[in-house]
Amino acid sequence: MNELAQVSSEKKRPVFLTVLCVIAFVHVGLSIVIGLFGTITTSNPTWFETSGILDILVMGAKEFGLFFSLIMLILSIIAFFGIIQIWNQLKIGVWTFSIPMFLFILIPMLTLPISRWILLIPNLIIIPGLIILFIWNYRKLD
Repeated sequence: MNELAQVSSEKKRPVFLTVLCVIAFVHVGLSIVIGLFGTITTSNPTWFETSGILDILVMGAKEFGLFFSLIMLILSIIAFFGIIQIWNQLKIGVWTFSIPMFLFILIPMLTLPISRWILLIPNLIIIPGLIILFIWNYRKLD
């Protein structure tokens, strides 16, 4: 009986918030993998050169360097913890996700020349959309 009362008192996560979290997990998870790869390849980028998708990552590592890759990796990891908090329906997770992701967009825009901003287009679409949708669902969190 006590278990039944505990289960019914738990707040159910809305389906829309679950879908947002899954999308954010995938995007930030890929950012972590790319950040790790960029950090590894900055020491010897020619070792990883291929004729496939890895060329894009190697080009990014050559372009940005170790310091930039580490900053992006750290911001991605912090944002990942924010998504975990949102998944657990904690309001602080929206801030823990939004602030690093905002910096994730802002830092490259400040450091890269305008001609290289085309590399940021996927992040300029996905990240602000996720931030806006998480803020829109802010009142549904504990």
